[in-house]
Amino acid sequence: MNTKSICKFLILLAVPAVWSGCGDSSGGNADLPAVQTVVVAERDLEETVNVSGFVKAETVTEIKSEINGRIIRIPVENGQFVQKGQLLCEIDPQTYQTTVDSHDRTVRQRQLSVEKSERDMKRIKQLFENDFASEEDYLNAVTSFESDKLQLEIAQAALDNAKIELAKTKIVAPHDGMISDLNVFVGNVISGAGSFSNGTTLMKINDMSSLRVEADLNEIECNKIKIGATARLSFDSIPGTHFTGTVNYLSSFGVQDSATLYKFPVRVNFTSGEQLVRPGTSANLAILVCSESGVPAIPTNAIFIENNKRYIFVKKAEHHFERREIKAGISTLDYVQILEGAKTGDVISTTRPSRSEIFDADGNAIAAGQKAKHKAANFGPPH
Repeated sequence: MNTKSICKFLILLAVPAVWSGCGDSSGGNADLPAVQTVVVAERDLEETVNVSGFVKAETVTEIKSEINGRIIRIPVENGQFVQKGQLLCEIDPQTYQTTVDSHDRTVRQRQLSVEKSERDMKRIKQLFENDFASEEDYLNAVTSFESDKLQLEIAQAALDNAKIELAKTKIVAPHDGMISDLNVFVGNVISGAGSFSNGTTLMKINDMSSLRVEADLNEIECNKIKIGATARLSFDSIPGTHFTGTVNYLSSFGVQDSATLYKFPVRVNFTSGEQLVRPGTSANLAILVCSESGVPAIPTNAIFIENNKRYIFVKKAEHHFERREIKAGISTLDYVQILEGAKTGDVISTTRPSRSEIFDADGNAIAAGQKAKHKAANFGPPH
């Protein structure tokens, strides 16, 4: 075969290969990956701030003795419920009882002195009226009587005070509640609240009729909620137990948590009724920010971001998705309210279509450089 024949043969072999690469470009869409879609539907949405904290009693009273002494009796224990007036602790009363007895004898002595001086005063008064005693004698008798009465009052006040001190040897509950932090024992010598050390803390009483959860928010979360907001409570350690509470405190300033971070304390109060929720139990809070009923909503994973703008892809036909900028409302962990850009019934993608399937509102293909980034899972509402 000569050189010309060889060239013709090679050209004939190449033509079928070139022709097989030509044809309708739209036929390539059959090989594109499937795009997952959902329908925009109306939903009831609640935006919440979710945070964890710990349960505490709204009222916690530290129990201290007002006097010094040695503990001789503790009839309660940690975790026990007590009623107002119930005995919590008893201090050795011997010294205080001795003081009471001493003042009691002094009072009786003063009473006898008053009786004697009163008889003397009455006798001298009769003598004075019959001119058998001078006026000075009578006035001296009156003065002696008044002085003895005053001494009796002083002795009686000392006795009353001694009885008060004796009564302080029995420490009783100031209100109903549950005992906690009981760290003293029989035989311990304690100091009173008026001492230099402000006294020994015997125990604490937690008023279980009103509880609260204390938690910390970050600077973004604290600006979303207000005092009076409703909160739902749940507990990992008490499955199936739920309560509704109210935000009754929100710090106006941050508390430094580290060199660069600040926390903002928040408190939610609630009542547990007959259900026992012990102080110190961890609680999950869902604090309501806002809510909407029957609004168009889409899954959070259907949101895509490009140049800080939010987009969705609305299916117009097979392999044809229109990219639309949206305006979002409130959001939950799973869904986002759509204010502008889509309506109920629209079909949108939850996975990004291929570049050849994306068009603008006029039906023009999106430029290659305008690739949107998929939104991260922790989608948050605009503010």
